[in-house]
Formats: sequence, C-alpha cells, structure tokens
Amino acid sequence: MLASHKMTRFAPVFALFALVVTAHGQRNSGDPDSLSALQEIKLRTATQSRGFDYLKELTDSIGPRLTGSNQAKVACQWAVSRMKKSGLSNVHLEPWTMSRGWERGSASADLIRPFHIGLGITSYGWTGSTKKGGVDADVVLVNTDAFDDEIKKHASNWSGKVLFLAALSPKHLNPIRSFSQLGTFLAAASKAHAVAVIYGTGRPGVMLTHTGPAAFQDAYFPIPVVDIAQEQQTMLQRMLVAKSPVRLWINVQNAVTIGSITSNNVVGEIVGAEHPEEVVIIGAHLDSWDLGTGAIDDGFGVASVLAAADAILSQRIRPSRTMRFVLFTGEEQGMLGSLAYVKSHRTELKNIVCAFVMDWGSGQITKLPLAGHDELESAFLHFAQLIEDVAQVQVDHTYLSYTDGYAFTLTGIPGIAALQNSPNYVQMGHSAADTLDKVDRKTLAIDTAIVASAGFWVANYPIRLGMPWTEAQTIKALTRDNQKTMLELFGLWHFASPQVPVKRSVGKPKAGSLNR
Repeated sequence: MLASHKMTRFAPVFALFALVVTAHGQRNSGDPDSLSALQEIKLRTATQSRGFDYLKELTDSIGPRLTGSNQAKVACQWAVSRMKKSGLSNVHLEPWTMSRGWERGSASADLIRPFHIGLGITSYGWTGSTKKGGVDADVVLVNTDAFDDEIKKHASNWSGKVLFLAALSPKHLNPIRSFSQLGTFLAAASKAHAVAVIYGTGRPGVMLTHTGPAAFQDAYFPIPVVDIAQEQQTMLQRMLVAKSPVRLWINVQNAVTIGSITSNNVVGEIVGAEHPEEVVIIGAHLDSWDLGTGAIDDGFGVASVLAAADAILSQRIRPSRTMRFVLFTGEEQGMLGSLAYVKSHRTELKNIVCAFVMDWGSGQITKLPLAGHDELESAFLHFAQLIEDVAQVQVDHTYLSYTDGYAFTLTGIPGIAALQNSPNYVQMGHSAADTLDKVDRKTLAIDTAIVASAGFWVANYPIRLGMPWTEAQTIKALTRDNQKTMLELFGLWHFASPQVPVKRSVGKPKAGSLNR
C-alpha cells in the first residue's frame, strides 16, 4: 500500500483521484479544466483533512444525535450548512415521521441477594420505566431459545419479577431469530406485569454497557429493558442456572412522547451534466445513540460523505450523472430514515444507479459487497484494479445487511455498504466509548478517497452500469441469497414484495409519560 511509502499523509487521496479520473474519465482527462481540477485536488488534499475537521465538529460540538432529539435537529442544520458551504446544489431537508420520540433518563441497579454489589446497566432505546424510586424484585431466568414455551408455561408467575434473558438450550437458536421474537416476548412480559427485563447485548467490553433498539421496527415497549455489563451478566446467569435466589433493586426512568415526531434526512447534489435524471447516491447516517458521541457509528461515515463531496466539487467538472449525498436519520432504530427515503422516492427508483453507504466503524475499507448484483462484477473488479496501489479492496456479491444501503437493496437497487476492517466496532459502538479518539485521521482520508472515487467513477461512466431489478428479480435474488427468512423475521419483506402486509408491534406509553 502507498501508506508505506514516503508520502504526505494525504497523498493517497490525490493519488487515487488522479488515478481514477485519468484511467477512466477519458472524455475529460485531456481537457485543460480537468487537468487544473486534478492539480487543485493535489493541493487541497496535501494541506488539509476536512473529513476529520467535520468529524470533530460533529462529535465534540454537537455530540450524541439520538433520532428526534434537539441535538439531532442541530446536527441536521449543521449538515445543511456544511453542504451549502461546500457548494452542493439543491440542499434540503426531507422529513419523515416516527411514531414516538424517546428520551433517556436514568438507569441504576444493585444486586441485593445473595450479596450486595452495584450493577452496570443501560436502558435500551424506546423502552419504558419502573415506578419512581425503583423496585426490589426477585430475578427469574428466561430461556431465549424457547420464548413461546416460556410464555405459555411461566408468564403467570412473572408479576413483580425481573426477567433475566439468556440462551440456555444445548443448541442455541440463531441470535437473529431470537432477537426477532423479542418484541412479542416483551408484550407478553408487560401483560404479565413483570417489572423489568435484563437482556444482555452480548457485545464484549470491560464493564461496558451498550444500548440499541429492542425491536427492528418503529416500536415502543412500556416495560423497561436494560443491557448489563457482560461480566455481571455471566455472574448472574451462573447464579440463576444454579438456582440460587437472586434479588435486586432496579430503577429506570425514561420519557416518551405521546404523539409522533418528525425527523429529517439531509440531501445535497452535484447535478449531472449529461444525464441529470440518473443518480448515484453516497450516504451515511447522521443519527447516533446517546451514550457516546457517535464518532465511529456513524460520524466517521458522515465525515466521509461530506469530505467526498468537497473533493469531487474541487475538480470543477460535473460528472455525467447526478451525485446525491444523503445523510439519513433513524438508522439506529431500524433503517427508518432510509426506508422512508426509498418509499418517498419510489417513482424515481428506476433512475438510481446505486447507493454507496458508509456505516461499519472507523477502519479501512476492505470490500465493496455488491448485494447480489453480479451484473456489476466485471466493472467493479476493474475499479478495484484502478485503486490497488492505494488500497486492496475486494469485490463480491455478498450483503452487508441492516445498514442504510440495505434499504436500497430491498427495492432492487445495488446498496453497496462498504465493509471496513473495524475490529473495535462491535465493542465500542452503541457505548460510551464511541468517541473521537477512536478515529485515525489517515484512515478517514483514505476511506473518503475510496468512496468518493467509486461514486464519481460510476457517475461518470460512459454508459449506465446496470438497471434496478424488477420486483420479481429482487424477490428471486433475495430468496436465492438467503435474505428472505431474515427479512420476514424482522417484518421487512414487504419492502421487497409490497403486496405483503406490514406488521407492527407498537406498545402504548405509560400514563404520565412526557409529551415533548
């Protein structure tokens, strides 16, 4: 890789752009304006890293950006301002509606029996509260590998209890299938008057707790659901499996709106010179969870998108097709913003060539998964060859599911979510450890160059690369590639097959919840 050569830390950026434009953009490469633009790229990328500056502003000035929060609104306005200042056209907000807003309060717990010790817990998003002041309660073990049996046999004994969820069968269920059943279980737990649910995320970390959604949909659950530090999770599980009496005190206080809220996706464009109706999307999600500042999930992606726009605009050459830069919200609650975007743009989908999405931590891009679109393989293998002196990027037909790119994949559009080598992503994401210090400036610059170059390369290709699949083709491919069952479990299959009715599992807020 060029990173090992004696170059400035931003050399990969201008080297990559020069390589892509001169090797591929034959229509423009000899044009004096094009040569001037390439020189400008070299000068700008060698002297500054706008991506890291953007990320620092976003994380250290605005901070966490929970969908529907005031900070999320500030972040949207910040993104609009940055896009306009960069020179993007048609910069605007695109609103979408979420059934409820949610605000984190406090969450604390102590083990009382068999001995006293403080417990590290964190509330899941869009879940409820205990009574004020907390409650003392016995803890009951629930097998997540047999939710249906647990509800039938034991729900009558759950009143006033804390339910501790754990996989207990010799052959565990697929964790995705188990998680997909969580919403139904929580509804039963609420009906049975359980006081709280402890459901460890399974993410590693030394006494780190994590947050996340309790269901992959726009849903609220009035029962409090909490994650617990992994070390204490295994301790409590040992006690419960050994049938030792376990009792704890737990106090969770959250707030939820009574009515719906409006969130926004942020959009800006470089309008195509020859085929402006054809669109290449470059995206990331602007929202984050609220324990940390969302630097790796997904501030890194946001910074890449904004810096990519800067780099392309600096060429002062409009690509043949429109490049649309989109920062989605609601991703952390189940791709809500990108699914809303796809729905509202349904009449335009036939003109979307592909969607590049950044959302896999802060590591270097190692793969561009084509989400089943093997018709793009030869073209993208050629692109990978063009950039191999800068980064070794694989190309295959796999899927990176449940990022905003996947929302496009479900409608037949190649949703290309870049896979990054981010070994700390699972541990740090959704936790208080998701902060700016986890991001390497040089890696951010290289990833920005890759995604910007890929987007520009497709947008300026002599012919359109591929066409969106028909509904029948999409259904066939998703079924062939083992995506259908997972999508059905999470209630998302209707996006690929619109005739399938939508199923929702949305609880009612507790009396006294705040109406924000």
